[in-house]
Amino acid sequence: MEIAFNIAICSIFLLGIVVPTKTQKWVPYAYSLDENQGLDEQAQLQSQSQIQSQGTSQSQSQAQIQSQPEPRSCLQCQQASYQQYIAEIDIEIDAKLDTPKLISKYGHQAETHYAFTADGYKLCLHRIPRSGATPVLLVHGLMASSATWVQFGPSQGLAYILSQSGYDVWMLNTRGNVYSEERLAGRESDKVFWDFSFHEIGQYDLPAAIDLILLQTKMPSIQYIGHSQGSTAFFVMCSERPDYAGKISLMQSLSPSVYMEGTRSPALKFMKLFSGGFTMLLNLLGGHKISLKNKIVDMFRNHICNKLIPSRICAIFEFVVCGFNINSFNMTLSPILEGHASQGSSAKQIYHFAQMQGKSEFQKYDYGLILNKLRYKSIFPPTYNLSLAMGKVALHRGDGDWLGSESDVLRLERDLPNCIENRNIRFEGFSHFDFTISKNVRSLVYDRVIGLCGSNR
Repeated sequence: MEIAFNIAICSIFLLGIVVPTKTQKWVPYAYSLDENQGLDEQAQLQSQSQIQSQGTSQSQSQAQIQSQPEPRSCLQCQQASYQQYIAEIDIEIDAKLDTPKLISKYGHQAETHYAFTADGYKLCLHRIPRSGATPVLLVHGLMASSATWVQFGPSQGLAYILSQSGYDVWMLNTRGNVYSEERLAGRESDKVFWDFSFHEIGQYDLPAAIDLILLQTKMPSIQYIGHSQGSTAFFVMCSERPDYAGKISLMQSLSPSVYMEGTRSPALKFMKLFSGGFTMLLNLLGGHKISLKNKIVDMFRNHICNKLIPSRICAIFEFVVCGFNINSFNMTLSPILEGHASQGSSAKQIYHFAQMQGKSEFQKYDYGLILNKLRYKSIFPPTYNLSLAMGKVALHRGDGDWLGSESDVLRLERDLPNCIENRNIRFEGFSHFDFTISKNVRSLVYDRVIGLCGSNR
């Protein structure tokens, strides 16, 4: 205890921060404001915003903005070291808080906005606002939500780090997760509502979110950071809606899941080769919406966890499909990870990824020869055109990633017209979810991400 106390005291003087303990908590701001944006009827159909914010007075917020540091240089990023400060007493609490409550708990202003897609889905975006600053859109991966970027507190959450570095941070919740489960016409049957893959997220969700951000901020462009499917959908958008590619000044891809010829996920390989097709696969997945408990988890969970390590993480669908490096995660934070996992996804999303497994093409959903001919005028699904992703792109990959093999990311780099960096994380076994949950993610990934944001404003 004496050693730990001395380390904490040194950290205060060296890093200039206050370390919360079991007897010291950050008090959420008490002030709240609900505001409906005064848009005309047409703009409301495009993007309606309902703001819920907690904060101090405007003068306090302005002083806080002025005191924030500028983004670190690369040299500073490489030299930095961090500790994680989540008091044990807060772990169970944080596991149950939604994204806005997590943000306000840790001393940041939180806003909730809504955008409507052209095909009628209502999308929720969470924001840590900074007026006049460069907007950055964060897009989560499969089965995740905006909590991805804030769940482990200000020392490790990318949304907090970006905000503290002077950015206006927006976090999209794609269709079907717990924050975006509505449509303008109301909920239809599960079969109708969940009839989408990452294609629709790229074609409809991302443009709606970008339009909303540009409307709200009056900025000409934004930066974009996507993890896993958040990257996949971005390149779909560039192919299907190339006019939006010009609205992104920099895109950073954490674990690019685009080409999947070298995918090592046994669950995805099984789903692709499953002889019963999509209809039979629905039974294994629990329906059109991914069930939290399904047979595929039971079949494949031993591929990611040692039987000697008792953890409910090994029964979470997305970790079974994408892989999990249990050695790089602080297991004391397991309740938080479990509390914000499995936030919603469609079976069609999973099957679309499975279809591309082992192939050298980045292609649209395969409906079968007859339906492909009706939909695409071709018996084979068309490929996405990556040459239309004209903006700057930085790729970040790890050697332990089941969904982003070295060869697949190298092919992606070659096919992109303006890839400014293809970075391999120099950490043995760095896996798919390490980009968001590794205890070393800030020094290994986020400092470089912030550095690139700063040099490409």
